[in-house]
Amino acid sequence: MMNDLSRPERQHRAIVNEKPAPVLQSKRCACGKKAFAKQLAQHGKCEACQSTDRAAALLPEDLEILHHMLGATPHHAQVRWGFRNEYLVNRRDRASLERLAAAGFVLAGNHLLQLQYFHVTSAGCKLAGLSAKRTAVALSLVARP
Repeated sequence: MMNDLSRPERQHRAIVNEKPAPVLQSKRCACGKKAFAKQLAQHGKCEACQSTDRAAALLPEDLEILHHMLGATPHHAQVRWGFRNEYLVNRRDRASLERLAAAGFVLAGNHLLQLQYFHVTSAGCKLAGLSAKRTAVALSLVARP
């Protein structure tokens, strides 16, 4: 005999057997910030701590290149930062861009002959100190393939 959920007693059994939705419990990271228990179980740290660790692995010249990619340099007005979002890498800067890409602050773009373009991500804009408005401008400049 086939179970029929149209009967009232069958509907009641189906409701009783339902499991509640998973609850995202808030816990605290070692730094004291709130983070979801699932994130702490997977990564052991909150997002802010992970970002700090990735940025700590970079060299000072990596950050200079990141600032240059966005036009976030002292000789440009801060209200214009983010007016560009590209960098055509040469052999000398290849290692720096690979470190930035491994940390998730830049993405590889199109190839041009034997060179390659790189573009900054939202995490890279945050690391460079761009405001939310200038970050939106910088991210809108990335060429979509």
